[in-house]
Amino acid sequence: MRYREHHCPADRELVQPRELDQACDRDACTSESGVALIIAIFFTIFGTGLILSGLISMNAVEKETEVGYRLGSQARQFATAGLIDGLAWFRRQTTQPVTSFDPVLDTTVSPPIIDTIDPTIGIVREFEISGGVWGRYELRRFVPNVTPTVAEVADVSTERRASSSGTVWRLVSRGFVFRRVDPLVAYNVQPNHVLGQEVVDAEIRRMTLAPPAQAALCSRRADNVSVGSRGRIRGGSAVGVVYKSSTGSVSNSGEISGAQSTAGLSSYADSVSAIFGVTAAELRTLADDRVSNSAAFPSPIPVNQIIYAEADLVFDASRPLRGLGIVYVDGDVDIQSGSNSFFNGLLVVTGNLKVNAPALLRGSVVVWGKVTFSGLGDYSELEYDDSVLNSLMQEVGQYRRSSTVRKTQLRGSARQ
Repeated sequence: MRYREHHCPADRELVQPRELDQACDRDACTSESGVALIIAIFFTIFGTGLILSGLISMNAVEKETEVGYRLGSQARQFATAGLIDGLAWFRRQTTQPVTSFDPVLDTTVSPPIIDTIDPTIGIVREFEISGGVWGRYELRRFVPNVTPTVAEVADVSTERRASSSGTVWRLVSRGFVFRRVDPLVAYNVQPNHVLGQEVVDAEIRRMTLAPPAQAALCSRRADNVSVGSRGRIRGGSAVGVVYKSSTGSVSNSGEISGAQSTAGLSSYADSVSAIFGVTAAELRTLADDRVSNSAAFPSPIPVNQIIYAEADLVFDASRPLRGLGIVYVDGDVDIQSGSNSFFNGLLVVTGNLKVNAPALLRGSVVVWGKVTFSGLGDYSELEYDDSVLNSLMQEVGQYRRSSTVRKTQLRGSARQ
């Protein structure tokens, strides 16, 4: 016989052994279930912690990557802005072409000259982004602490086989994002520190704008020119039609006028390099727009743009030739009847040119092939306009970016 234990030792009751064994089994099961529950809770908490820790780590990495990307992206944007500022500096110099990179800071004159905030370096500008974070770009004269001196903004005309110095320049622009804590020390001197930086470079090239002569129409051969009824070419104070000497005579049943109606030149030069100072391939690179078919030609032409067409062009009433700019056509041009074309600028055609009424072209036209001006009831006209060409020379025939913007490696003590 066994006794069942109660809270009070005296309180005992007589029980059968089988009943006592069953009670013990129940107590053991209850104890084991409690241990299993505790272990399950532990592993649940542990697993949840691992998941949360992983999520936090991933989030931190993502944020770090995003911050790094944004800083690098902003630094590149500042570096690209430096290239734009550098190009503008070259364009606004009174002496062309520019042969010396010499930004000026002079606040004593009126208006003040502020090409840079630090002329000892080159072109330098700084802008606050937000909350003590600043952006900066530099176009340096040279790399500091490097012997021999390495120019960063350099005249590379000789290397590019340009006709004269100052024609082609290589610009290197450095962009920085930095935190400014102390404005009295440099951007890269403690407690200030650089957060991100990028270096880009590009080349700029100066174009010329020199038709073979001051004339409304410049043709390789006189006998390629035909001015029919109601065709009109007016040179004004210049020449109506200029051509290479000893190439026959102009066929004229319309009107040709000017200081001289026609004139032959022994030194006639109408190549791409003679007119623009660059090769055809370089002109293609410098162009604002390249057109591979007639339907893609812009009408009107955006003001003061260079259009390089690599196809025959047809202009009609639905797509007339209109606008102000430079159009180079490697092919034929057909201005059809009823187009009402009205173009101002320089038109260069390597093939044949046909102009039907009504149409008015002002500026100058250079044609390598055959030229026909004719009208019926209205006029097809060409007028020499020196003011249009001078305006284009000022706006278009200046330094232009001749290469893509490239990311480049830091050189020498470039990180300083």
